[in-house]
Amino acid sequence: MNKSPIVIRVFLLLFILILSSSFSFAKDNNVDIQTESFWVALPPAVAKNTAGYGVIKNTGNEVDTLIGIHCDAATVMLHKTEIKSGVARMIHIPKIIIEPHSKLVLEPMSYHLMFSKLSKRFFTEGNKISLQLEFEKSGITEVKLPVRTAWQ
Repeated sequence: MNKSPIVIRVFLLLFILILSSSFSFAKDNNVDIQTESFWVALPPAVAKNTAGYGVIKNTGNEVDTLIGIHCDAATVMLHKTEIKSGVARMIHIPKIIIEPHSKLVLEPMSYHLMFSKLSKRFFTEGNKISLQLEFEKSGITEVKLPVRTAWQ
């Protein structure tokens, strides 16, 4: 029995799998998510919530969607402040699209991260909070947010 045809077929199958995975990897390179200037506000001792800010950039050529935010030190959600008739309210944004060559600016009175159920041992001045931003195409991006007073 000649085993050469079986070996050749297995080799060709592996070659095709490797080749196809490299093409899908190249496609994913069209999304490039970057973060900058992230920080979280030091909450007062009696506070149950605090906010975080920063910039998320999509410098790639494809749209990507922020689909989840995870943090071991607190529950965290993306919110947007909306003012109607002089009253501010926060709206939970479960996911948000970030267009190619654009950025999502998280700042006071706009989009921001809302931290609740705070683990007080993490939210101390000078400490860094670990945050994972989950994107539909580019996966998880880890960000370290320094805890600081809002006026710094």
